[in-house]
Amino acid sequence: MHLPMYALFQSDRSSRDSDGEVQSPLKAAIAAALAEVENEIAEIQRQVRHKVEGIAKRTFDALKKIAPELAKELSPEFSEAPKSKWTGLFSVSMNTDDGIPLNKRGSGVRRMILVSFFRAEAERRMEETGSRGIIYAIEEPETAQHPANQKILLDAFKALAQESGCQVLLTTHSPEFASELPASSLRFVTRNENGKPIVEDGEEMYSAIAEGLGVLPGSRVRVLVCVEGPTDVTALKCLSAALNADDPTIPDLASESRIAFVVLGGGTLKHWVAEHYLRNLGLPEFHIYDRDVPSYADVVARVQKRRDGSQACQTQKLEIENYLHPDAINDAFGFTFTIEDESNVPADFGVEWANANGHPNPMSPNKAKLQLAERAFPRMTAERIRDRDPNGEVEGWLRTISGLIEGQ
Repeated sequence: MHLPMYALFQSDRSSRDSDGEVQSPLKAAIAAALAEVENEIAEIQRQVRHKVEGIAKRTFDALKKIAPELAKELSPEFSEAPKSKWTGLFSVSMNTDDGIPLNKRGSGVRRMILVSFFRAEAERRMEETGSRGIIYAIEEPETAQHPANQKILLDAFKALAQESGCQVLLTTHSPEFASELPASSLRFVTRNENGKPIVEDGEEMYSAIAEGLGVLPGSRVRVLVCVEGPTDVTALKCLSAALNADDPTIPDLASESRIAFVVLGGGTLKHWVAEHYLRNLGLPEFHIYDRDVPSYADVVARVQKRRDGSQACQTQKLEIENYLHPDAINDAFGFTFTIEDESNVPADFGVEWANANGHPNPMSPNKAKLQLAERAFPRMTAERIRDRDPNGEVEGWLRTISGLIEGQ
């Protein structure tokens, strides 16, 4: 039985490309690679030991002939190299454009190596099985990063955390970064009157975290968009952005400050704040649910009976993923995939992904939803949406939201 590997990436920025934040991901990569070839390393050590012991024995035999008394006091003993010695055999130096050493670049550029490392590691672990478990601990990953790069880094962490045998630990003081983390993953670290660290979790802590970091709801919000899960938020943002690019009268939910998403099935800290602060203000709500759960019809009916302008609907297709165009999936994943209005897209995609990548096990439906949201939905265009949705259902949702924003 092996304990998981552990890799710590500290927030202190080193000025050298031989250690610290620059070298840490590469050292972790070396350690991970060595852990996966332990059997081969053991075989190398066995062969070396066999040859060395043979030489030692011949030397010992020769010594007995020359000085038998001295030979009695000697015995050959072989010491295998510890794992740390193997890791020390490898080092990587990196140059950027025009041969400029990495340590001459800014700290933000150096820390962006983390982005590449974590994204590559997430993709590698998706393709492999039987890997030894690993824990990544990253202090304040948002340090010296542009907001766009923070989003890329956060997405890479989320994808990596979805992999079996992999855990990601983050620390942050950034309200923007914390607001995008799944609420259920948050832990609040404080000290008691004796200075002892206290780690607390649970929904009762979300309010303290939100207030401590200053994660507050937007003051301009006029409409709440209620969905089932975080991937629905991503899907609606992508679909609305694509249609808005073709017709600016359709709202772009990704940039519209007058709406806030409420994830009823558990979402990020930002979504929790929207639910627990904004829902008490009596703002009109727009609810949209997949049609794969029959009981949602009762929820829709109850919302429709309200007298505050709130509206609700279920998708005409089975799930939000059924509105994806096959070309978007092909662009994102490189294989052909057929989508029907009533097919179980996440489950079917998981099987096809495994077949296309030679993976022995299908991707789980939850992981498939995440992958489709993050990689396929961004490749949807207005033309592709209208090809999959000729009756304009998606556009209808967005125009309803627009009407609620304008108070119509």
